[in-house]
Amino acid sequence: MSRWSTGSTPGSVKPVYGARYPPLHTTISGSPTKEANRHDKFHDYEESVSDAWDTRVRVDESLASASAAKILAAHAAGKSRDEEIMPPVNTAPTKNSRVQALQRLAIQKEPLPSTTASLAQTANPIYPKLPEISDQSRPAPVASAPPHGGDRDQTRFARLRRLFSTGKNSGRSSPPMDIDLDKLREDCWMGIPHKLRPQAWRLLSGYLPTNAERREVTLQCKRDEYWHYVEQYFHSRFDDQNSDTFRQIHIDIPRMCPLIPLFQQKMVQEMFERVLYIWAIRHPASGYVQGINDLVTPFFVVFLSEFIPQDVEVGSFDVSQLPLEQCQLVEADSFWCVSALLDSIQDNYTFAQPGIQRKVLQLRHLMSRVDRPLHKHLETNGVEYLQFAFRWMNNLLMREIPLRATIRLLGHLFEPKLKLFFEAFGDFDENRIRPSSRQFSDSEPDGFSQFHNYVCAAFLRTWSRQLQAEKDFQGIMILLQNLPTQSWGDREICELTADAFSLQSVFDGARRHLSAQSSSP
Repeated sequence: MSRWSTGSTPGSVKPVYGARYPPLHTTISGSPTKEANRHDKFHDYEESVSDAWDTRVRVDESLASASAAKILAAHAAGKSRDEEIMPPVNTAPTKNSRVQALQRLAIQKEPLPSTTASLAQTANPIYPKLPEISDQSRPAPVASAPPHGGDRDQTRFARLRRLFSTGKNSGRSSPPMDIDLDKLREDCWMGIPHKLRPQAWRLLSGYLPTNAERREVTLQCKRDEYWHYVEQYFHSRFDDQNSDTFRQIHIDIPRMCPLIPLFQQKMVQEMFERVLYIWAIRHPASGYVQGINDLVTPFFVVFLSEFIPQDVEVGSFDVSQLPLEQCQLVEADSFWCVSALLDSIQDNYTFAQPGIQRKVLQLRHLMSRVDRPLHKHLETNGVEYLQFAFRWMNNLLMREIPLRATIRLLGHLFEPKLKLFFEAFGDFDENRIRPSSRQFSDSEPDGFSQFHNYVCAAFLRTWSRQLQAEKDFQGIMILLQNLPTQSWGDREICELTADAFSLQSVFDGARRHLSAQSSSP
């Protein structure tokens, strides 16, 4: 007796049927009659198409061309019909390729922009605007009104207008004047009118000198110097020693602000690539670190607004409409201002990021003193400060709050002073302010980063009640990673910085104590 069963040969595959895979025919087992029928059917098919392989058959070229033309016409007609059903995507530079669109889908927290989303974006623009200062008789919108001291703000705005319009008034030629930086900080403390914000930021960041005679010359030299760097270094982005840096920049930029059309334009992304690559090449101690790309966005928006009509929303503006010269000015100014910012916090991005680790430890000790119930709640549930505060320090809270709020916050972070805070809120007492804390940014090279620590502490305290309501690690971390700040604006930033300055006024003299504790195990 053969070891092979009837109807089975070595190497053959027997079909397996079940509930999920029922047989195609009523009979499962094959039969010689059925096999013969299959052979006859294949033979008939072979005979019917045998002329396809017969070289004696002549092809009519005119008939083939006419048939091809009909097929193309039918395809074009079908394509038009499909476009009527689903209109084609606009080829404006605000759209991405398929890969970039998939990246946006992977990281977005909200639905894709639709008609409703566009209306919401118009209601909450990315560029914060204070009341108009060029026309005093025109009432300002209620939503953009300053939170404190309307009459005092109008006086302050008029003073800023005179300061920046010197030498540009029609009908007279007044010589340019030197700017008192302390006075400028005081006038800009409670908010900078959007028309004057680009000029004020160039001065407050140290990009431009306060001396009037050197200002225009320095500005032109700096802009030329940046483009000299581009010409000198940017071609090396594909070299072996630099390709990894540029590849990471190229990957990070499309993920930046995925729901804002401005930053999804190819031209804007190329501008960011140059800015970030040139900065990385000129700072080999740190190089490019993920998160630095976010720091460029507020400067880019501010300097771009200088060339955009007032009634146009910056977040949806098509940059390709601007002349090339203006785009180059925006790019150069953004580079130098973000460089000035990064120079003050460069230890955040060097090897092992010691600056961030030190600040996270200081934040932990500060919270243990200013909000001990929240501190104990985080420790009890196993939440480490590094797990959420690292991003706060690395991105300067830019991923936690909307871009419009980030721009307002940066205005407060430019060389802050305690005296201005207490005067603005009517609670100034000269005896409460120690001499070392009145102008800590003037006497300390790390005044910016020190104050940002207090901002992070105030930001964490803002959510103390909600965090303590979460009873496990997962709930706390989900809330910390998705804080409800979408509607934040000028008022919330003013309250945040007010709390931060209150903490700074109390603990400014204890910085050495906090440093000693943070360095201990």
